[in-house]
Amino acid sequence: MPTRRSFLLLSAGALTAAGLTACSSGVAADSAPGTGGTPRDGGTLTFATDVEPDNFDPHVSPADIVGVLMRNVFDSLVAQREDGGFEPWLAKEWEVSDDGRAYTFRLRDDVRFTDGTPFDAAAVRANFDRVVAPATKSQYAATLIGPYERTDVVDRHTVTVRLKKPYASFLHAVSTTYLGFHSPKALRDRPGELAAGGPASVGTGAFTFVSRVKGQRLVLARNEDYAWAPASARNDGPAHLERLVVTFLPENATRVGSVTSGQADVADALPANRIASLKSQPGLTISGHDSPGIVYSYFLNTGRAPLDRLDARLAVLHAVDTEAITKAVFSGQYRRAWGPLSPSTPGYSAAVENTWKHDPARAGALLDGLGWTGRDSDGYRTKDGRRFRLTLLYVPAYTKPERRTFDTAVQDALKKVGVELVLKPLDAGGYTPVRDRGDYDVIAFAWGGSDPDLLRTVFHSESQLADGGANGSRLHDPRIDGWLDAATATASREERRALYAKVQQRVVSQGYALPAFVGTRQLGIRGRAHDVAFDASAWPLFQGAWVDAG
Repeated sequence: MPTRRSFLLLSAGALTAAGLTACSSGVAADSAPGTGGTPRDGGTLTFATDVEPDNFDPHVSPADIVGVLMRNVFDSLVAQREDGGFEPWLAKEWEVSDDGRAYTFRLRDDVRFTDGTPFDAAAVRANFDRVVAPATKSQYAATLIGPYERTDVVDRHTVTVRLKKPYASFLHAVSTTYLGFHSPKALRDRPGELAAGGPASVGTGAFTFVSRVKGQRLVLARNEDYAWAPASARNDGPAHLERLVVTFLPENATRVGSVTSGQADVADALPANRIASLKSQPGLTISGHDSPGIVYSYFLNTGRAPLDRLDARLAVLHAVDTEAITKAVFSGQYRRAWGPLSPSTPGYSAAVENTWKHDPARAGALLDGLGWTGRDSDGYRTKDGRRFRLTLLYVPAYTKPERRTFDTAVQDALKKVGVELVLKPLDAGGYTPVRDRGDYDVIAFAWGGSDPDLLRTVFHSESQLADGGANGSRLHDPRIDGWLDAATATASREERRALYAKVQQRVVSQGYALPAFVGTRQLGIRGRAHDVAFDASAWPLFQGAWVDAG
């Protein structure tokens, strides 16, 4: 039941996106209401969000909130567009070798870190080598960088990154915050301070990290020298905002109240059941963007009975009316999911749509065929004196109320066909070892990211939970492995799309997961704030944002 964020926080060495990974590019994929007018320089924008990072170093932390916040401080070699393609950023051009194992980047020669250190080939090598160094203890970036071998400095502004094998998602990886660049001076002089956030976090980004008060806020200031945004960015110079203040408000009511009262200019993670009323709030607009990546799904453990049987898994899919539950729980703001990828993810296959449906009679027939024909005094199905019981693990601290309600609705739906679903709470420390050894029937999470290779992280047999992957279904499917391996090895976008489509269709047809709903990032924006944009991962961008005077 954890989200991608909390799932990763619980997994030392977990890693996606995220996707894959989860990732933030620098492209203004979509902008919020409140656009228009002439941008004004100056002023402070306050952004209220629900989660505070416990580690601000994107080379280490896998949390998506780190990707969101540190995108303001760290730039990337390339930027990902909404269509899934890439454009220059800190690298002005690049070449890929015929065998797909070498990426040569020609860097801009006018970029400096905010401590005055030049951004150059040596800085790229220092950062990438740090990501993969065991001492860094990267929980995501080291996986994201793939089969990294080394970085060769060709000249001061040219690097060749060499891979041990072809890795078609490499450009996506180097578009993310997690493979952004610390100043080599900060890496050398202040390595022990990078996780805490603050002046030691030095990048080339549109903002500098001024200060942090743990549990309350962080303050970012405009980088006056910034002049290297990607071409698609709304603003090609320094940020309009003089300051960006982030406040951490985990309670929904407090966060909503901050934006309705004017204490915050933008509020993140608005609860779906408040959207309708907030839309009628004077001086407030709501901007939503479907979150790409792996949708919130129930991953069925194929490694142990009873869900090692295809018909048992399909019975679960047919028993649950995800469309009705989604509408009820999220007040009509979210859509039901048909497959493992969100429709906003490049590579999404519409072929999964309408391939399965809510059909309790079919679910019952499948269970009958497996011999679960008895009934106990509580109405649950039995076989050889045993109840058909499934256990879903979750961590209350990382489970939002709406998702807990969804899980309870799934529990009720399964009960109607005679299947008991036990919702088993564990604390964060106890959850990971139980999950990693596969002592569960179901776990649920979403995983944000704008690369379909997220499917590798979640369904490839080499991505087991105990090994730092996110294969919640404990899957070992040679067909899926073969398609994912082929997709990674080919540079053809069309071939990759076709291979990822096969994976999505097989996940559904084999009942490896129950796709539940497509999440949407909902921002509440005060009328004084303008041009807050979304990137390719539906994460908010502030480099082009501005506020009215006063």
